[in-house]
Amino acid sequence: MTPTPPAIARRMLRRDDTFPIRSEALGFVFHSPEEREYWTRDACYALTPEAVAAMETAARELNGMIAAAVDRVVARGDYAAFGFTPRLAALVEESHRLGEPSLYGRFDFRLGADGSVKLFEFNAETPAALLEAAAVQLAWFEETEPGPDTRPGSDQWNAIDDLLVARWGQMRLPPRIHFAAERQREDEIAQVAYLMATARAAGFEAAFMPVDDISWQAETGFVTPDGTPLEACFKLYPWDWLDIEEGGPLLPIGRTRWIEPARRMLHASKAILVTLWEMFPGHPLLLPASLDRAAIAGPAIGKPALGLEGWGMTVDGTGADESTEIAEGLPPSPTIWQQWAPLPGHATPQGLAYPVMGVWMVGDEPAGLGIREGDDRVTTFEDRFVPHVIL
Repeated sequence: MTPTPPAIARRMLRRDDTFPIRSEALGFVFHSPEEREYWTRDACYALTPEAVAAMETAARELNGMIAAAVDRVVARGDYAAFGFTPRLAALVEESHRLGEPSLYGRFDFRLGADGSVKLFEFNAETPAALLEAAAVQLAWFEETEPGPDTRPGSDQWNAIDDLLVARWGQMRLPPRIHFAAERQREDEIAQVAYLMATARAAGFEAAFMPVDDISWQAETGFVTPDGTPLEACFKLYPWDWLDIEEGGPLLPIGRTRWIEPARRMLHASKAILVTLWEMFPGHPLLLPASLDRAAIAGPAIGKPALGLEGWGMTVDGTGADESTEIAEGLPPSPTIWQQWAPLPGHATPQGLAYPVMGVWMVGDEPAGLGIREGDDRVTTFEDRFVPHVIL
């Protein structure tokens, strides 16, 4: 009898140092930041079709569960666990009342060798690694000669580009969209440039500006440096950061359509994990979560409600407790405790690697997969991107 293959396996490949250079034409110029390899040149992850189907089903179900949890939070009107200021809470509530449409988001899943799926969190406001997932790994798949040591598999879960182009046309936006990111973040500028290309493919005009170039005119609202009104603006910059800056008090009176809208702060906050567990206790896709560390039996991981990119996380109760750096200048927020479910380790020549499954949502549709792996059990900004195939 043929043994059942694991849901996911790391495959070593013949090292390809040329693809990262070729991919620069796609805007992927940050494949080797500070002389470390962000793009993995000698491996891929191979998934069974059943594992992909399980993650797609999980993403659909969780998307509906989180929407229900958000409705409950807004009905209660209690945002203490989320760390929102009163102004940010009001912006979130108004955005929710208006039902402002969302472009995209990314679930972070734990995928077990048996195909089981667990939700770690939902990056629903400023998710990273979109260019790599949507365009770069697809180019790798299409350009690499198939073979056991070059590129196994017959497919890739990747409809992100097509769904993004279609989604722009569903969002009831004006003909021109501005796009903003931090001027010193090469990776974020590349992601924004990719999204601009998808908006243009959908028939929109698209213009870029550094986020700190956004200014204000009393009679117009938020504008570009030359005074052009920002009717619609995609910003790769968190709402809670905007809220505490000098222009924060202007946010409630501005007339700009922001993408992602303020209501997505509820989806993105780690605090929504607590409401999910309250509403769906024991659900097989969820891990127990609470504001109270004592409510989580056994080891747990503490996550700042407004945290991102792995900053400020604390693993407690494993006997090898660890924590990650807290970035300076971030708004403080409550700690959310979630049951510790360590990522499964996969062998590499250097030791074990721990992959997290990034399942991309476009609107309400699961669109594709991006995998990042690290040498530690908590995924951070510096971990590697690894392409995937479906067997």
